[in-house]
Parts: sequence; structure tokens; C-alpha cells
Amino acid sequence: MRSGTYAHPVSFRADPQAQAARLAAAGVETVLLAYAYHGGRWLLSTSDPGAVADLDAGRWFCPTAPDAGRLAPPVVADLAGPATAALSAAGIRTVAWLVGLHRSTLASTRPDLALRNAFDHPYRHALCPARPEVVEHAADLVRQVAAAPGVSGLDLEAFGYLGWAHQGAHEKLGVALRPADRWLLSLCLCTACATAFAAAGVDPTALAERVRATVRTQLAAPRPAAPDLAEDAVAALGRPLHDTVLAVRAAVVRRLVDAAVAAAGGTPVSLRVTADEYATDGKIGGDLAALGTLTTGLTVSNLHGDLPALAADLAAARPCAGELTAAWNGAVTASPQRDRFAAAYDAALGAGADVFALYAYDLMPADRLDWLRRVTPVREEVPAT
Repeated sequence: MRSGTYAHPVSFRADPQAQAARLAAAGVETVLLAYAYHGGRWLLSTSDPGAVADLDAGRWFCPTAPDAGRLAPPVVADLAGPATAALSAAGIRTVAWLVGLHRSTLASTRPDLALRNAFDHPYRHALCPARPEVVEHAADLVRQVAAAPGVSGLDLEAFGYLGWAHQGAHEKLGVALRPADRWLLSLCLCTACATAFAAAGVDPTALAERVRATVRTQLAAPRPAAPDLAEDAVAALGRPLHDTVLAVRAAVVRRLVDAAVAAAGGTPVSLRVTADEYATDGKIGGDLAALGTLTTGLTVSNLHGDLPALAADLAAARPCAGELTAAWNGAVTASPQRDRFAAAYDAALGAGADVFALYAYDLMPADRLDWLRRVTPVREEVPAT
């Protein structure tokens, strides 16, 4: 099992060769490097301790073609190219990490392409995968990055439906929502999704009414969640409607992924997935077997220190994945999560994962590199020919 780490190009801005050499010395064989990302503010801890990085949403590479007429995120900085070159020179494989539809700038300036909930409220943080323009945008992003020098693979995150949570703003509410309520608030009912639902025999207006009624009931008189999210979701929609909604959304996502993989032109593609069919946090949930047939590999991640959840996703993804990547949060310092690195590594190894990657080089304590060095098998020297 190869070792890896996620990283943002901002960590390589001052001295990419030195950072690449440091990672190579720790036994890192794969870096999943952010070529397209959403916004954030990071306090760097390993690559440039104490530096505050304000990350504008966009591309961290120069496109291979002009953007005239394209729906495209702006170029923030051309840092990914030099970082990839340095990593390649150090013998490290670069996988381009793309956060696809989590696009605050585009969703804000083009609300017609944003997710739109049952209350007709557009979500400013996410594009809707049912929109043809969005599918074209995602495919174009993949096409450009796949052609970038030194990129040996792609890791696709947020290539599907996002939802109520994970917006990036200060999200506040006064009444506790159940997981099912959050999922219902994540259902997109824009005109494209409404058309897809109608084609499957669902009345979009009636669906929106049921969603609104359930959420309003929870806000008026909060109820505890059932042990299983599905129980509350089925109670809200009824079994036939519930199952059709999941099936329609899954079909929309498969079309998007299929277009993205085709645009990669043979460059290996791994997709961030989970066995949770209600997921709306950047992972694609549901039928992993179907998704596995479209891609070269699958990536499962758990950034909350939940070993059972990681193990469940590994077990579900392994039979479906050509190459399986397991990602774990290397930035967690609080007990008991900080003592679970070895257990997470062992779970990935036992499940037959091909890559174990820590998230993220920019944010985790420096001693995580020492930990990687200890668990990574010594590379065999390749004899000269």
C-alpha cells in the first residue's frame, strides 16, 4: 500500500523543491494536489508554520486553452504546475485533486445554475449537476487538468449533488435539524431537476410541498431523529417517492461522472464516494458498483476520526474499485482521534487499499510526516538499465 498526502499548491509557493524533497524523505509516494478548490482561510502548520493562507475559490493552474465563452472558475495562481514539476523531480506521483461543483463564485453570479431547494432558495455554494452547462463546465475542467504536464491521475471531489451543509459561510439555525431534514433541504428542485423528476413520474410541485411541510413541522416542534436516517426520510416522502428521488439523483450524478471521465481522455480518474446514499458533502453516495464501472478508481475518506465509517466505506468500495484510495484526517490532534492513525492505516491495509493518504500536508502537525515515515515500507531501489 502506497503512502500519500493531500496538499494545496500554496504550500509549495516559496520553495517547491524543498517541500517535495521533504515529502520524499517521509516516504510519500503520491501527492493529491489541489488543482481546483473552493475558498477558505488556512493556518499552515507544516509547510510554512504560522502562515495564514486566504484561499480564493478557483484554479491553481493556467488553463491549456483560452476561456472565451466558457463557464470557468478564475485562475487564482499558477502554483500547481511548479509544484507538480518539483514533485515529479523528487520521484513523487502527482494526482490532481479537483473540487468540481463547490463553486461559490459561479453559483452566486449564475443563480440559474445553482442548487435550488424546495423553498425556491438558491444555494450560493454549489452548482447543480443536472444543468447541461454545469456538466460541460465540469468536463472542461477535467479536460484541462488531465492535459497538464506531470499529472498522472485525477481525484474528483464534489462531482455530484452538494447540499444544505458545507456551504462555507457562518451557518446558523436555532432549532436542531434531524439528518433527514438536512437531506430534504439538500434536494434540488431547479427547473432541470424538476424536469428529471417529472420524467420519472414525480410531480415536482408535490415533492416540494412535502419537503416544506416536513421541515416546517420540525422547526415548529422539534423531534428527535430516528436511529436510521432512512426511517425519517421514508416517513417524510413515502416509500415510492423516496426511492424514485434517490434513483433520479443517482442517474444525474452518473451522467456527470461519465462526462468527466470521458473528458479525462485516458488519464486515470478516482471518484470520492461513500456507501451513504444520502451524502451531500462532496462525496457521492449510493450505488458504488455502478460508479466503479465508470472510473479507474474510488476514493473513500473520513475526516472525523470515525473508524467504523471508514471501514464500512472501504468494504463497500473495494469490490468496485480498480484502484482504492483511503484518506484519513492527519490534522486531528485531539484524543482519541490522534491515537487512531495506526488503526486507520491497518483498516485500509486490511481492506486492500492501494493508497493511504493523510489530509492534509498544509494543515497537519509536522510529526505526521514522521509517522508516515515509520509506517511506509522502504522503497526498493530500481536497478539502472
